[in-house]
Amino acid sequence: MANSGMYVKMTKISEITSGKIDFQLRVRVINLWSTPDRANLAEDGALHMIFLDKDCGKIYATVRKDLLPQFKDDIEEGAAYVMERFMVGKNDSSFKSTPHKHKLNFMRGTKLIKVKAAEIPSNHFNFMPFHEILTSTKEDQLLDVIGHVVEKNAMKETEKNGKISKVMDATLEDLEGNRIHCTLCDDYAEKMQRFLDSNDPSLPVILIFQLCSMGVSNSFYGSKLFLNVDMPEVASYIERMNAANVELTQVVSQMSGPPVVSVADDLLQTPRMTIEDLIESTEKCSGSVLAWACEFDMDAGWFYQACTRCASRINFVAGQLYCDKCKMPRTAIPRYKINLQVIDNTGSITFVMFDRVVFQVVGLTAQDLLDSMNNDPNSASYPQALDVFINKQMLFKVEVSGANLYRNWRGYTVKKVTSDEDIIKSFASLHGIDLDVNADNTNFDQFGCDLGTDNPPVLLDGVESSNNVHDKVSSSVHTPTSKLAVKDVPAIDRGGASSSKKPAAQRVIDLGEDNVAPTAVDDPSTGSVDGKKTADLGEAQLATAKEVNLLPVKIEGP
Repeated sequence: MANSGMYVKMTKISEITSGKIDFQLRVRVINLWSTPDRANLAEDGALHMIFLDKDCGKIYATVRKDLLPQFKDDIEEGAAYVMERFMVGKNDSSFKSTPHKHKLNFMRGTKLIKVKAAEIPSNHFNFMPFHEILTSTKEDQLLDVIGHVVEKNAMKETEKNGKISKVMDATLEDLEGNRIHCTLCDDYAEKMQRFLDSNDPSLPVILIFQLCSMGVSNSFYGSKLFLNVDMPEVASYIERMNAANVELTQVVSQMSGPPVVSVADDLLQTPRMTIEDLIESTEKCSGSVLAWACEFDMDAGWFYQACTRCASRINFVAGQLYCDKCKMPRTAIPRYKINLQVIDNTGSITFVMFDRVVFQVVGLTAQDLLDSMNNDPNSASYPQALDVFINKQMLFKVEVSGANLYRNWRGYTVKKVTSDEDIIKSFASLHGIDLDVNADNTNFDQFGCDLGTDNPPVLLDGVESSNNVHDKVSSSVHTPTSKLAVKDVPAIDRGGASSSKKPAAQRVIDLGEDNVAPTAVDDPSTGSVDGKKTADLGEAQLATAKEVNLLPVKIEGP
C-alpha cells in the first residue's frame, strides 16, 4: 500500500483518537449495511460497517453517498483489510452501534487492501444480561442479546408505505428465568417462521440478536438474527443450560391473545361508522370511517418528546428530563402525534394519529424527518413526507374513548389507516357506498377546516397515563371545522366537531379506565403558540399540566 514514503503506524482500534489521519488498521468487517437516501428511498444514501481487530476492539465506520461508487464494490462483509487514511469523528449517532466514542469517515484518499487475518475473530458479541435490559434507562444504544425462545405469536400484517409488512412477537428467556419481549419485522419475522416450520419442535431455539434496539427489535438496518447457528456462543449457552438444569426439550408455545388479522381484514370486519356516528356515539367503540383528509392542525405540532420507556410526554424538571409516569428521569425521543382534519358527507372532525400509525405509512421515524429538516435550510414548517395524508380519501379505524365521551376531548384516535384503493373499493362495495359521488371534487381546501379561536385540550401521549389532572371542560366551544357548519352547535358539544344531527340522549359520566387523559400543555414541538416548529427540548417547551376541575355532568335526553 502506497503511503508517499511516510511511515504509517499500525494502530489498535482502542488507540484511535481525534485528530489522527495517518494511521493503519488491520481489521475485519463484521457487519455491513446500507441506508436509503432520504430524498430518494430507491437509492442508497450511505454505507455503514463495523470494524473488529484482533483485540476485539470495535469501531463504526461510514461511507457517504458521493463516495459509494469508489468503495461500495470493494468492501465485503466478513473480509479482512489493511486500511489507512480516515477522518476521525465524534460517534454522536442517535443509536450507537459500538461503545467507541469515535467513528471513522471514509475520504477520497482512504486506502484499503484485502488480506488474510486468521488472528481476527469472524464475529464478536457483547451480550447484555436480561436483568440489565429490564432495568436500563439508556435507550440510545444498540445491544447484543442471547436467549432461548419460549413463546411466539402468529405472524401478523401491518401496512407501511402502502405495502404490507409482517410482524412476529416472541418471548425470550435467559438462564436465570428472566423474560423479555422481542419483535421481529419483515425478513426477520419470515426467517423465524421458516426456521420454526423446519426445526424439530422438541429442540430448543437459541436466538442471538446482534445490534438490536433496546426494545429488542430489528428497528435498525444493521441488526442480525442468528437461530441455532454453529457458533461457540451457542454451544456455550447450551452447556450452561445443561449445568443449570434448564429443560432442553421446551417447545415454543403460542402466545395467548386475541386473533391476529391483517390490516385489510381488520378494516373490513370493523363496523362502519360515519363522522356523525362518532360524534353521536354514547359508548366506547371502534369503527371504520371512510373520509377525506383535508389538512393538518399545525398549531398542535406534529411530534412530541416522549419517554423512551413508556412513550408518555417528557417534562423538564430541575434541569433534567423527567417522566411523570415512570416517576424517574428518562431519556426522550421524538414521536409522532398528528392532528388531521377529515370530512365526509355527514360532518367533519379531528383524527389524531400517533407514532405507530404514522410510521407504518411514512416509513420514517419522527427523528428521521427532524434530521432531514435540520439539514435542509429551505425546509417547510413541517416535513413534506407527511403530505401523503393530505387531500386524499382514506379508510380509518377509529376509537371512541372515554375521553371523547366524558371529557369533551375533540380528537378521535386512529388505530389503523390505509389509502389502498382495493381495500377502499372492497369497503365501499360491502357497505353500498358510491365512490364516484365526489370523484370530480377532491380538493377540500375551500372548506378551510378552521379550528376556530379556542385552543383544544391536548391529549397526554403514551400507551397509558396515570395522571389524574384534567382540563376544565368549556361549555361552549368552536368546532374544528366551523366553516362547514350549517346550523348552530349545541352549548354542550361532545367532540366539538360539526355534524348533521343534534347530540343524542342520555349519558352519565363515568371516568372509567382510559389510556389517555387530556391535559393543557404547550406542544413540545412548537415552543410557542404561533405554530413555529423546533426540535429543541427546552423548559419552555415542556409545560406542566395546570390544575383544573372536572365536574360530573348528566345529560338528559328526550
